[in-house]
Amino acid sequence: MGFIKSVTRFCSLSEIKAWHIGESEHLTELIGTGFKNTLFVSNKGSVKFYYDSEEIKKFEEALELIDEEKFGEICTDFMLLIDKISYCKNSEEKLELFSKMIPALTIFNEFDEYPEYMDENISRRLWRVRINTESKPYELLNDIGKGDIKNFIFHKGKLHPNKTSS
Repeated sequence: MGFIKSVTRFCSLSEIKAWHIGESEHLTELIGTGFKNTLFVSNKGSVKFYYDSEEIKKFEEALELIDEEKFGEICTDFMLLIDKISYCKNSEEKLELFSKMIPALTIFNEFDEYPEYMDENISRRLWRVRINTESKPYELLNDIGKGDIKNFIFHKGKLHPNKTSS
């Protein structure tokens, strides 16, 4: 088992916990596989995502099975989640909603990065969804996690101190 560094994002610990739930539980419910073994390493709020190479392989295989109908369902469900943003009353509700958006965001990002997964109809639909929702999931979390610790390692749902952070 090896890890592959994927992205670096500025995220709070609260966001990372929701991200982990989204990719380990909700993504698995959606396409039959997810990322349970991701390693999140934060230094001053800059979080590096390290994905398990075996989980990436299974994810890529699952992406190849997403046809136009399945992608349409993913987009519709995502838009319904976007519509729920205005009803969130507190941080917990916002984080729960965000965790449910993560599977679609993960798939959308992968399709953006690797357009060979898409046919023309899926590409057009993805573009329409992105244009109408691009910043909404992240705006949802604007006030979340401001007081969270900035240096941490989060792995398999557990928090570990990041003593190497400077």
